[in-house]
Amino acid sequence: MTIPIEALYTNSRFPSGPSLFFLLLYTPLGIVIFIIRLFISLQLFLAAAVLPHNTVVRSVVLRVLYSVMGLVVREECRKNRDDTCRVIGTNHITPFDHLAVSIVLPCVTPSVYDLPGALSSLLCYQDLGVTQGREILRANARNYLSNPNNPPLLLHPEGATTSGKLALMKYGSWALELNGSVLVAGIRVRRLPILPVAPSVLGASWAADLCFMLFSPVTLFTIKYVGKMSRKESESAEEFGVRVQAATASALQLHTSNHTVADKVEYMKRLAREAAAASNPMLSPQVHRMAQQVQEVLPHISLDRIKRDLVHTQNVDLTITNFLEGNVPEPVPEPQPAPSRVDPARVSPQSSDLRSSSPTATPLPSASAEVKSTVDRGEASDRRSHSAVSMSTAAKSFGKSASERMTSFETRKAQLIENARRRYIEKHGLTVPGYNC
Repeated sequence: MTIPIEALYTNSRFPSGPSLFFLLLYTPLGIVIFIIRLFISLQLFLAAAVLPHNTVVRSVVLRVLYSVMGLVVREECRKNRDDTCRVIGTNHITPFDHLAVSIVLPCVTPSVYDLPGALSSLLCYQDLGVTQGREILRANARNYLSNPNNPPLLLHPEGATTSGKLALMKYGSWALELNGSVLVAGIRVRRLPILPVAPSVLGASWAADLCFMLFSPVTLFTIKYVGKMSRKESESAEEFGVRVQAATASALQLHTSNHTVADKVEYMKRLAREAAAASNPMLSPQVHRMAQQVQEVLPHISLDRIKRDLVHTQNVDLTITNFLEGNVPEPVPEPQPAPSRVDPARVSPQSSDLRSSSPTATPLPSASAEVKSTVDRGEASDRRSHSAVSMSTAAKSFGKSASERMTSFETRKAQLIENARRRYIEKHGLTVPGYNC
């Protein structure tokens, strides 16, 4: 079964239909709950930060902290849980999956944020050099797991979050080759059916997900243990990843897919390009493609002018007709700055002496030279006026029948091509037999 990548993610945070009406009714109460939870969470957060680690009191305080935040955890298939595993592998839905797992199974996860040590420990993060590259991360993770006193390491082989409703992304092999065995578990995240606010959406930040978790009445995390899975001797890391992915998907009643983190990044880039094209139609790939077709017929017209007309017409033939008939207004030229004038009184006497004594100083033009220059300028002006007249391809009258209009169109098109050819020859000073020689 081929699953499109857009089906793996949620793009809208809010529901539709009757649920949206109940959400609007709940909003005032949700804002009050958000404020109360925010203040209580800050107090419990500070209390947990000063309590000693690995104590029962601190664990109770953290459990109360997460409950106040609306984070509730439920376990399924506890008989498959194996506390001897040093690596835990789960699917990934929200930025708070590791917090939900740490409530029932003490563990840490590699940190992708630059946080102080005490704050990282409180949030169950461990600095393993994620930003320094895959090899350094793998080496630091092996070094961390070599100490039996350290809590287990929780990893998300998918590498990125999904909606957790249809399918799992392809599991990366690096997360499963750190140790010989892995405790495999699946995570589901649910909220009240009457207020189904999405736990996480595509491109959302962890701060936004946290705010909506404090806003929602309850966020239920269900952890379903698949069991301990070990890599076989003749099995590669990639094959082991496929087997773990299939077991997790089967436990969660989901499908498997071959989409990776790189595919998600490309999908988000494509959505960003489409959003930019929607806000500015001239950036649309379709408009650019049609503009290139128009420029093949009218090469002397810039792409910007063609795109401006295509945004209104959305038709190649109609845009060509508009330019041929002169129905497209000329762009308003930008005002040019006035040429600076040199004040003779401000010219230093040294520069005047240098110009007068220079052997290459330009002599004053003679009367004959002035006459010749005047004649040349007159001829150039006549040529420019003649060129402007000959470049006009507008029809004198609009044809009454379709055949007359088509004939007029073909005539103007041929005249335009001939004018473009003549301008090209004159611009480059070419000598063409039968034309100018």
